[in-house]
Amino acid sequence: MTRSIVLIHAVRSSRTMWKGQRRRLREHGYEVRAPDLPGHGSRRGEPFTLTGALETIDEAVGACAEPPLLVGLSLGGFLTLHWAGTHPGRVAGVVAAGCTIVPGPATARLYGLWISMKDWLPGDSDARVARSFARRHTRKAAKRYYGGGRAHGVVGSVVRFIGSLDLLADVAAIDVPITFVNGEHDPFRRHESLFVETAQYGELVILRDAGHIANLSRPKRFAKLLRRRAATSTPVAQR
Repeated sequence: MTRSIVLIHAVRSSRTMWKGQRRRLREHGYEVRAPDLPGHGSRRGEPFTLTGALETIDEAVGACAEPPLLVGLSLGGFLTLHWAGTHPGRVAGVVAAGCTIVPGPATARLYGLWISMKDWLPGDSDARVARSFARRHTRKAAKRYYGGGRAHGVVGSVVRFIGSLDLLADVAAIDVPITFVNGEHDPFRRHESLFVETAQYGELVILRDAGHIANLSRPKRFAKLLRRRAATSTPVAQR
């Protein structure tokens, strides 16, 4: 088992989206680290780059008292799988949520359109997007998702990163258990079976009545899932 957990947030959000999980996990004695990615949250003045994002994960993992459970959602999930696939022996387990779709240039462009389309409407896009998020989830969830501010100017770099991935090769290279987590209504479920089949040690968990941002749709269930996975994850060196 591991008592350390690293949480990597979604695009345009920040570490604040994990507030509920951080509190619940720390109450159970876990060391929890949830950094802001470049261009997000406390780092909104920086450009988003793949190198900077991977360095952020590397630093968070390296700062843990023991090899952690590495968790990412959406953009954080893509980054988590790519980092874990290229850094063997560094983590005890992986949880990848909302990212079971095989990326490529066309998929990446659609992803960029999806996360940008509300910006093109007239008016205050930040306030409008927060209201829309609150209608799909709750006002508390919207406050947590955008608690560090809504990142701007990152979509182009994110799209280029996702379009460059060979994510299934990364998944195949990961040498620890991977739990793929999807909300029941998540549009990124398209290739979930393929991801599980490709992983050396893979499983799929579907959170009922949850959407793409599953940790905010079902925060208690998500935190409980992380505790269970941390309890059963073992670094390669300890096997």
